[in-house]
Amino acid sequence: MGGYVSLRWGYLGAGGIADIIATDFGHAGLKIQAVATRDMARTNAFADKFNIPNRHPDYASLVADPEVDVIYISTVQTLHRDHALLAIEAGKHVLLEKPFTMNAADAHEIYAAAKRKNVFVMEAMWTRFLPTMTAVFAAINAGEIGTPHFVYADHSQYLPIERAPRLWNREQGGGAHYDLGIYPMHMAIRTLGFPDSVSGKSIMTDTGVDSATAAVLQYNNGSLALINSCMTMAGTLTAAIHGDKGRIEIDGWFFEQTTFSIFDNKHQLVRTYEEKIAGRGMQYQAIHVEECIAKGLTESPILSLAETVKIMEVMEQVHVF
Repeated sequence: MGGYVSLRWGYLGAGGIADIIATDFGHAGLKIQAVATRDMARTNAFADKFNIPNRHPDYASLVADPEVDVIYISTVQTLHRDHALLAIEAGKHVLLEKPFTMNAADAHEIYAAAKRKNVFVMEAMWTRFLPTMTAVFAAINAGEIGTPHFVYADHSQYLPIERAPRLWNREQGGGAHYDLGIYPMHMAIRTLGFPDSVSGKSIMTDTGVDSATAAVLQYNNGSLALINSCMTMAGTLTAAIHGDKGRIEIDGWFFEQTTFSIFDNKHQLVRTYEEKIAGRGMQYQAIHVEECIAKGLTESPILSLAETVKIMEVMEQVHVF
């Protein structure tokens, strides 16, 4: 995979997810031009690891760098609004880690700023751009399971406080729903569209975050989605899409590059999907960003900024942070 080295990326933040993304950038030949963190030693270490030439002492100088075209933001989600607005006001395109924000109001503010500055902004929901998901929705669009009417998706992991302290910290945007549940939510809405009604229940921790949240998305056409997230128990991490002619069963971890099977209404296996990729697959979203910007787009046709904002509204209806 190559030939996409056209834009120069700036990394705002360099935590664990940024490390994975940067590694996948290498598989695709994408160019990381600059990086900034809150600690210059950490900035230099990250830059040394990935051969990044421009090292900035703060985020303001990063977004002002004339050699940077697009900013990838991977800071803690409670800071997403501030850092996205910082980059947008500097006239930079933005790929913003999920969850996009912690509330719908912040998402609307980012949307308005992006439109005013005429820059491309997209949530880094990398799952949407994986070959697995491309194949899943190609099968749906080809009518292989008929019309989808039911979605089930689980994102439950065992993440105790000593293993994932941020998830248990309210000030750092912790909790299962926004950190883990965003994946099942995207899966349901991409498949069935936006629901006509939403209900949800959460189990709260002593630290003020939800350890588990389950939601039901209902549609006036009779469709239904059941989604759940949990950080105190390990679940199947699978997803299923049921249509009136068959179903697709997506193996765990459903939001990563994985396998799936298609069955007919008699439970007979129709076919399976297996495809290997380089790395974890986070390069595909960045390639898509570059392609969109090259076309002069300010929103993705696969995951528009408008859709992300509406998804944040649904997330908020299920559980208020």
